[in-house]
Amino acid sequence: MSTGRGFEHPAFFMRYDIEISGIEAAPQGSKIRTRYGMREASERLGPWRDAVRVEALAACGELIEEACSVAVEFRFLRPKGDFGAKGNLRPSARTHYTAKKNDIDKVCRSLLDGLTGAAFADDCYVVVLSACQRYCLPGERPGATVTIETLS
Repeated sequence: MSTGRGFEHPAFFMRYDIEISGIEAAPQGSKIRTRYGMREASERLGPWRDAVRVEALAACGELIEEACSVAVEFRFLRPKGDFGAKGNLRPSARTHYTAKKNDIDKVCRSLLDGLTGAAFADDCYVVVLSACQRYCLPGERPGATVTIETLS
């Protein structure tokens, strides 16, 4: 719909909010060579992608087939060593999640592959990606909160 001012209103806007809870994100990308060929290094990858796909199918209607943005917040459990004997957080505990086993780019890759075919037709439609990762707050479960919005 044209307004006559060189400004186009989108005919249809899609937004999906997806909550994945109870499972930590797994990285995708690192491979291990075996005598049978190459395989993913993370054994957690399959269950993580399955959880993403199940939640996306439940939350999403039709597949997005246009430019979209994805915003994701990953939540990870704190290591037990961050807590003292009485269960209090130690002063020496890290503030930010910086574990080497879950690089943010690799957990984003596994998330986008899990969303492909469930939220959007292909992850090539994702043109804006915003991601952060943090430790779970007390009583919070690991997982991810994902928002997908079409841009046109």
